[in-house]
Amino acid sequence: MQPLTNVNFSVSVGTAIPRDVRLQPLPADVIEIVPQYRGYNFVLVRDEIVIVDPSSYQIVATMPYSGRSTAAAPAPREQRKVTFSDRDRETVRKHVRAAPAERRTTTTGSTVRTEIRGGERVPDSVEIEAFPEDVYRDAPTLREYRYIHRDNRTYIVEPQERRVIEEID
Repeated sequence: MQPLTNVNFSVSVGTAIPRDVRLQPLPADVIEIVPQYRGYNFVLVRDEIVIVDPSSYQIVATMPYSGRSTAAAPAPREQRKVTFSDRDRETVRKHVRAAPAERRTTTTGSTVRTEIRGGERVPDSVEIEAFPEDVYRDAPTLREYRYIHRDNRTYIVEPQERRVIEEID
């Protein structure tokens, strides 16, 4: 599959792409890495796999594309993507419920309101926090991640790229 190189839409999560863009079913090796996108479609745009909700044509995620596989395998750094277990999510919820009420209701970081969305980069003006050690002890897969809590939602963030990788309500 040849990547599109000249597109007239923004390649960002939430953007609806034109209906005349030819989508392909998401390959099984990508679904192994991001199982939550089973049944979704994709299109290659330049060096990115653009995952699209087939009912709305909205972009739900993007992943780097290495170009080495005909199955559109993601680049190696994405292959170690962690899928959190229900136990991990429950550990996060328990931590948030146990946090002082003022921390649960206030926005961390800047007073400027910034929309937080899955798959997108968190602006530098928004403070991301480390989980307490007891969370890492109960859910070791979270150790390399940080979080933001806002509007009764917790966002798990990959700290190097500052990307939201999961939202927990």
